Amino acid sequence: MSKKIKIVVVGDTHVGSIYGLAHPSAVAQHRNNAFLQWVFECWTDFCRKHENPEYLVLMGDLADGSQVMTLGVDALFTDTDEQVNVAEFLFRMLIGKETKIFGVNGSGYHGGERQGTNIDRRIIEALNGEYKGNIFEFEVSGTNEKIQVAHGGAGSAIVGLHAYILREILLSKSDAQKRKAQGATILLRGHQHRMFMVQDDAGVYGVLNGCWQYTTPFMAKKSANVSPSIGATIIEIEGKTTKIYREEYPIPEYVRQAMTGHEVLSLKRIREEKKKNLQVLKDTLKGRKL
Repeated sequence: MSKKIKIVVVGDTHVGSIYGLAHPSAVAQHRNNAFLQWVFECWTDFCRKHENPEYLVLMGDLADGSQVMTLGVDALFTDTDEQVNVAEFLFRMLIGKETKIFGVNGSGYHGGERQGTNIDRRIIEALNGEYKGNIFEFEVSGTNEKIQVAHGGAGSAIVGLHAYILREILLSKSDAQKRKAQGATILLRGHQHRMFMVQDDAGVYGVLNGCWQYTTPFMAKKSANVSPSIGATIIEIEGKTTKIYREEYPIPEYVRQAMTGHEVLSLKRIREEKKKNLQVLKDTLKGRKL
């Protein structure tokens, strides 16, 4: 009898954001909120259900970075060393001794060239995982499945999830044909913070993974009516049968209500912090000898 292989796909945890995933011990009381408390409970439940998988695939944006655009006003802590340490602790709640770990870069704003540090790589390697850059493919040992992994981009906009992931499948097939290689049977993408799955007429799956971050003020500007899909994707393979499903945690109404007020306070704090930081900059420049 063939062994069941479990692949857990996690990304967009945004550790270090006041809207992301965090361990309670890392949250200062004045920065705590209803979502942080609730999402950690969800993460604990998720780890209990899916601990010790054969594979853990990390989809990028694992930490929020130093938040250069907002001067760190939506950060629990902007120190990237601390973000790496907290992320490592959280992921170790999930992985087992034999878990194979692969991971890719997230977006440049959170952990790439615009932060001056590859924070996703640091987290992946801290977990003794294999850092794979921007895109990679791997064959699941003992199966017919070949999985392609990339963080993805903003090409789907708000409503075009179906067109976006079908385009990714088409481009993957075309590239494989050019290289005279076996094409991927499952494509994994993140970044959109919403779960979506489609299968084309050749049986290739395109999967958008979920996230562990609440709607930020930046996201709300795009649409106030698009809720993030909190959770992750699970792939189970047994023999010739592959099952792909979502482990999703719908945001409770009490959390939504509490975070509505929190967002308003956060936007006010952004203005105050920017004003204060601008004054510090002016004072510094004034004191310099030209």
